[in-house]
Amino acid sequence: RWDETSGAVSTFRQSSNNANGHTRDRQGRLVSCEHLTRRVTRTEYDGSITVLADRYRGKRFNSPNDVVVKSDGSIWFSDPTFGIDSFYEGERQESELPACVYRIDGQSGEVTVVADDILGPNGLAFSPDESVLYIVESRGVPRKIRAFDVGAGGDSAALSNNRVLIDAGPGTPDGFRVDVHGNLWCGWG
Repeated sequence: RWDETSGAVSTFRQSSNNANGHTRDRQGRLVSCEHLTRRVTRTEYDGSITVLADRYRGKRFNSPNDVVVKSDGSIWFSDPTFGIDSFYEGERQESELPACVYRIDGQSGEVTVVADDILGPNGLAFSPDESVLYIVESRGVPRKIRAFDVGAGGDSAALSNNRVLIDAGPGTPDGFRVDVHGNLWCGWG
């Protein structure tokens, strides 16, 4: 935690369960992807933790990695195997599901697969008008940032027109966000 007024830095949560991607929901609460516990959680105003999703059709997620919240309150997250591949980012475990991108419905909490054809889905970001979802494909060679049209045919959860936006060549894009002008700001190795 960084205090803007004093500049002090302190521990926000110990243990974070190897939390990786974070974002704020529309009410300002912290939404986190936890590799160690293989779940997506929300930190409530009082500091308590609410589990938003830890399974799909009865099977445990791999290691939720990055997360974005759409204006309709739905939560979209990537689920690569990074946290179960070794003990570095979680614990070595067997995968029960393919690496996908999921959506948690903001009203019902229902979890659905929105993309199952991304090699190692990683960072996620919506365009300012939410008509495009960008996804880092971190296990492709070369690595890529893909773009999908959102909501074709009136279904706000549907993705279509999967295309390469950026061929990263030897680069390693990771998490990113989009500013109000539509510029992608990407962590890059």
